[in-house]
Amino acid sequence: MRPAPSPKTFASGAALVWRWQRILWWIFIINLALAYWATKGMAERADWPLSHSVASGRLVNGFDLFALAELAGQPDTPIEQPGPAVFHYSFIFAIFMLFATGGILATYVFDAKPTTTAFFEACGHHFWRFFRLVIYLLLAFIPIGIFAVICRMIRNRIDAVSNSPRSADFFFIGALLIILLLSMVLRLWFDMAQVIAVAEDETRMHRALRRAASLLAHNLGSLLWLYLRISLLAWIVFGLGLYLWMFRLSPLSTTAAFLLTQLMLIFWIAARLWQRACEALWYRQYQAASVTEPAYTPAPSPEPAPIPYSTAMN
Repeated sequence: MRPAPSPKTFASGAALVWRWQRILWWIFIINLALAYWATKGMAERADWPLSHSVASGRLVNGFDLFALAELAGQPDTPIEQPGPAVFHYSFIFAIFMLFATGGILATYVFDAKPTTTAFFEACGHHFWRFFRLVIYLLLAFIPIGIFAVICRMIRNRIDAVSNSPRSADFFFIGALLIILLLSMVLRLWFDMAQVIAVAEDETRMHRALRRAASLLAHNLGSLLWLYLRISLLAWIVFGLGLYLWMFRLSPLSTTAAFLLTQLMLIFWIAARLWQRACEALWYRQYQAASVTEPAYTPAPSPEPAPIPYSTAMN
């Protein structure tokens, strides 16, 4: 059994994200720009009806779910399902994050200030390796998807035959927790494979996945608890921000609402970077703890100096 890593990884990961915080700001700026272009068309279509309708006050001066449903049900509604623009810009952001992950992990693993050239070199060096990992990840999610479909069928069956309406709900909550736990373990597995690929410059992703699986098999508790704490903190902060936005902010405080939602988004991105920094630190500490010190070898006893040949003859 190898020595466990230091318990200070949780706080050290946050310090690492803060030290290289320009990564966080670049991700936020690019995400904000892509989100603006993705929703620009929808905002322009909604501008005229909300500016020239008497009923728009139910949405401008507050949030009325029924008014939103009525607006969405109109034939010429300015609110539509996420169209090609939203999908395209979301796909662009996903590819950007996949590309940037190599540079991000290289910064966290080696904890050295990267130059622009070195950062993008690491991004390009690991891009196709991580692309193969994404394909493996999608294949690994297929059994979880099948399990989710089976749970949904069982839930509908329980709801149809049970006298209590809560039995199906309890089963649904339990199944959802299991699916979330399995998804988290799967994501953690592939995260550690990425860290190994960067730290060891591993080119074969199936080998990185095997090594990551071995790490999880022996250290699932510490790694999952490290990952879960950050996720829970992110959800608590996000829920608190959502509560303030819906129930505490004035409907006319559009600037405050915008700033609050952007702070929620910044913390969400920071939480993900925090997880990656903790994973990199965990692996560094694990590798340092697994290096065995050389066994003690006593110094050789001094040997008597040889007697010169001329002295021996006399």
